[in-house]
Amino acid sequence: MKEDLYSDIRPYNDDEIPAALERIANDPFFVPAINFAFPDADMESIREVVRTCKTVEQMQERVMISIIKRIIETSIDNFTFSGLERIEEGKGYLYVSNHRDITLDSFLLQYTLFTNGMPTTATTLGDNLLRSQFIIDICRINRAVRVIRKTDDISPREFLLNSQHLAEYIRWYISQGKSMWISQRNGRTKDGIDATDQGVLKMVSLSGPSDFVENFSELSIAPIAISYQYEPCDIRKAIETTVNLMGGTYQKGKNEDVNSILYGIRMPKGDVNITICEPITREELEECGKLPKAEAYRMLKEIIDNRIYKNYKLHDTNYIAHDILHRSKQYAEYYTPAAVKKFKGRMAYAEARFMEYGLDIKTARKVYLGIYAGPVDTKI
Repeated sequence: MKEDLYSDIRPYNDDEIPAALERIANDPFFVPAINFAFPDADMESIREVVRTCKTVEQMQERVMISIIKRIIETSIDNFTFSGLERIEEGKGYLYVSNHRDITLDSFLLQYTLFTNGMPTTATTLGDNLLRSQFIIDICRINRAVRVIRKTDDISPREFLLNSQHLAEYIRWYISQGKSMWISQRNGRTKDGIDATDQGVLKMVSLSGPSDFVENFSELSIAPIAISYQYEPCDIRKAIETTVNLMGGTYQKGKNEDVNSILYGIRMPKGDVNITICEPITREELEECGKLPKAEAYRMLKEIIDNRIYKNYKLHDTNYIAHDILHRSKQYAEYYTPAAVKKFKGRMAYAEARFMEYGLDIKTARKVYLGIYAGPVDTKI
């Protein structure tokens, strides 16, 4: 009965799964979506597999894990992970992750957990992505938790109440020994700097006790660091950022977020690494708690950021971009001439796209390089 209080934002319960799967199997978008994951598969057989799923676990095991596995096989050269030994069995965690791709960051965590015999997590997802019943069903089946974004249509008071509602659900969910993924900021990192937004920390604290240490101890925060050798949507990020830097306002097109999801899934990503960092300790929280509240949040943010920076795996593309941006050979030992040629080829394609948008090439190029160069500065 407790969970019914959150029916507007929570994932589907098992008793809601069959009806949702029937809607999915009969949706016009079902065929193209499945064709991507299972080319040459018999569509009716796939529909039957989907319809036989009665629980979230069955759906993930029989369908979603196969889809993520195919994404890895077709677009990632080498997928690595570490840090599973840091997770205590039967305990719920709030995974606070840097955010590079709309869905892959969380997908790859779920795949890592599932294939290593560990429970998957719930995932917070902005309601800007939940525009069609097909997407809503797929996301809520896979434990998506709806985050109501701040818009001009929502008053400050209403937004605060929505945030408190979400915070209450997150805390309740973790208290059940289950884990949840949340990005460290609203929206993906577009400048290469993975910085936690203190607003996210303040939001999740809305439902807890007034004591800072007890509040965050209950959430068991474990930072996550994910890195891509080639960012799935690097060009799109650079275009959006450059438009805003040039004094304009970037306007997303219809279904742009959904298209970015598909684009990110299909684009070659090279090597990808995900690391579960050491969870925040009570001792660290006690040090934060000695400070005035505003400074305590700042210190906690810095602890999370430093965990992510320390565990972020740098790729040759990061060093190449940093050297190009600063016109140096400082990190030349970390890459090969072949790697430079490949990166410059992708950059040339990006610049052609910038020209199509009428952007200042020098500015856009700097933004593009910054996406890759930023982690070098934060880590080193």
